Amino acid sequence: MTTDDTRPAPHYWYSAETDRERAIDVLEHIRAYGAADSAMQRRSEKTMRMNENDISALRYLLRASERGMTVGPRELADYLGIQSSSITVLLDRLEKAGHIRREPSPFDRRALIIVPTVPTDELHKAILGDVREELVEVASKLTPEDADTVVEFMDRLRDAVDRIDNAAADHEQRKARSSE
Repeated sequence: MTTDDTRPAPHYWYSAETDRERAIDVLEHIRAYGAADSAMQRRSEKTMRMNENDISALRYLLRASERGMTVGPRELADYLGIQSSSITVLLDRLEKAGHIRREPSPFDRRALIIVPTVPTDELHKAILGDVREELVEVASKLTPEDADTVVEFMDRLRDAVDRIDNAAADHEQRKARSSE
């Protein structure tokens, strides 16, 4: 009896190299999707004459509004990770374009809340919606088991990226402290 080492073994017997190649292939496909998603986002920004922060802010405000929550400038700045001076410029731009209104807070007369205007144009609704219907259609074709697998995988991948980011930030802080 001879063994042909050139043929791949059954799935559960794959070599570490084959597992690595498969993992890299998956990650390359995720990157390609990310690039396509970013390109779609840039096209949306151009169509709406808004930048990424503008669109992120409006999505956040619309979701909060749908949940019956109010949002103030500080909370929005924290969400976007920008300074208070930048949030003022962003809100001025969104208000001038008719996307938001600033109103007195019902809880604190000295404070303001940001109220999104509801988009009426179908394109704007699609862009500002949480998920594009075309993407929902593709994802709806997954079996429940496959959907669970994808969600679990993406959650673990996001957690790994967060750990990498946190480790890099910790390294930079240690490096800055050691140079003082």
